[in-house]
Amino acid sequence: MSKVIVAASTPMGGAIAIVRLSGSSCKGMVEKLCGKTLPQPRRSYYVEADTGTVRDKCVAVWYEDGKSYTGEESAEIYCHGSRVIVEEIIKFFLRQGAVSAERGEFTLRAYQNQRIDLTEAEGIIDLINAETVEQAANAYSSADGELKRTVEGLQSELAKIIAAVEVAIDYPEEDIETETVSASKLRVAEVLQKIGELEQSFDDGKKIRNGVKVVIAGKPNVGKSSLFNALLGFRRAIVNAAAGTTRDVIECGFVYKGRKFVLADTAGIRAAECEAEKEGIILAEDEIKGADLVIGVGISGDEYQSENEKTLVVTNKCDVARGKGFNVSAQSGEGIEALKELIYSRTDFEPKGIKINNMRQFSALVEAKECLLRARQSTATADCYASDLSEAYNALGKITGVIGSDEIIAEIFSAFCVGK
Repeated sequence: MSKVIVAASTPMGGAIAIVRLSGSSCKGMVEKLCGKTLPQPRRSYYVEADTGTVRDKCVAVWYEDGKSYTGEESAEIYCHGSRVIVEEIIKFFLRQGAVSAERGEFTLRAYQNQRIDLTEAEGIIDLINAETVEQAANAYSSADGELKRTVEGLQSELAKIIAAVEVAIDYPEEDIETETVSASKLRVAEVLQKIGELEQSFDDGKKIRNGVKVVIAGKPNVGKSSLFNALLGFRRAIVNAAAGTTRDVIECGFVYKGRKFVLADTAGIRAAECEAEKEGIILAEDEIKGADLVIGVGISGDEYQSENEKTLVVTNKCDVARGKGFNVSAQSGEGIEALKELIYSRTDFEPKGIKINNMRQFSALVEAKECLLRARQSTATADCYASDLSEAYNALGKITGVIGSDEIIAEIFSAFCVGK
């Protein structure tokens, strides 16, 4: 019998708040709050909640064991969003023996009751935190189980291969070990290809989740900070005629066409005149190396010089004189919207397919890939071959939580808010 947990699942102060409970006997607690029997699950009942200190007109719903989000008996109270009302309702349930839910505990119970796997749990937290259309779409794919189904398909194929090899090992008199191993390596190659496709999706998935890193670089006094502010649409960086004003890296995010970008303004690159400016230039060079796209800013007659494919050459102050590359004027706004469109097109993604977006999943894929490559290249016994395949199977299991360690699970659910 699971202990009843309770928490508010919505921010305080809205028109409507949700108080959520999960655990055996929570239905009885709700009926005691309402003074009314709630006979049928998954039906809304208009009730009067009476905590003994406050009363409120509410809607109550309960879910039977096996049919709720958490997979166990659960209930929700929809009350007015006053902090006082929400807190008094929660206190009522605490007096009945419930305990306050920890961060992510509702979703943890859903995982423990096999309602969701780890990829779906990570998709849920990404969906909650989504700031853009692309983030929400990719998160929903995970929350809906697309990655889970993909990984389980790979594990299923490996299980069939392992089973065939084990049969060959168990019946040595049939003398089919060598033939079975050789034939299975073609199937292993197909699994490797699919793992490689998932692995390659990490770059795009990481950009969707964290934002595309766009670094503005160039010499002093070419208008980098002015361009930075113009792209953001508000003043974020200090603009001054004195060379070397920007010495630290200034970052700020913006969203364009449903995609998140992280824009970085950097120090002008030149021969430094003091130690502080030198440090700023070193930081700027590091930012350029780690950028997904570099906006190389210059002015007419002194354009940014680069043949790097990730660099977009931009000539600023085109209202004074036009130059090479893409012409804009941070001062007048000419070309700014077109530049945003160009940045967007230069950082486009493959629209189809699930994209992994965290290092835990990526590391498990790399581990599985290494095991399968070792198996394909192995000339050892069939026993060793089967062992490598099993290690690959288990590595994939780390993605979904089939063999996830307690430490991994605790880390994932600690990112959730209370009430989820």
